[in-house]
Amino acid sequence: MRTIGDAIRELIDAYHLNDKLLETKIINAWSEVAGMYISKNTQKIYINDHVLFVSISSSVLKHELSIAHDDLLDQLNSLAGKAYLKKIVFL
Repeated sequence: MRTIGDAIRELIDAYHLNDKLLETKIINAWSEVAGMYISKNTQKIYINDHVLFVSISSSVLKHELSIAHDDLLDQLNSLAGKAYLKKIVFL
């Protein structure tokens, strides 16, 4: 007999959903890491090929975020539990 948690983990592994779940966790952590003001100015956020793409409405915020790129990347990877993201691109 196995627990429901074990069955769910087996299902996630069988359907190769680990990366998608991790990407969802990272995207949901954006507002926590970047802060509410930046989060409110984020128009679109998605991950493709281990790169986080963030569309920001303000060019000034884009510049500030590009300066803080490495710190943001470290924080997001830390919350993910591993170095999943390679970089962040601000659009």
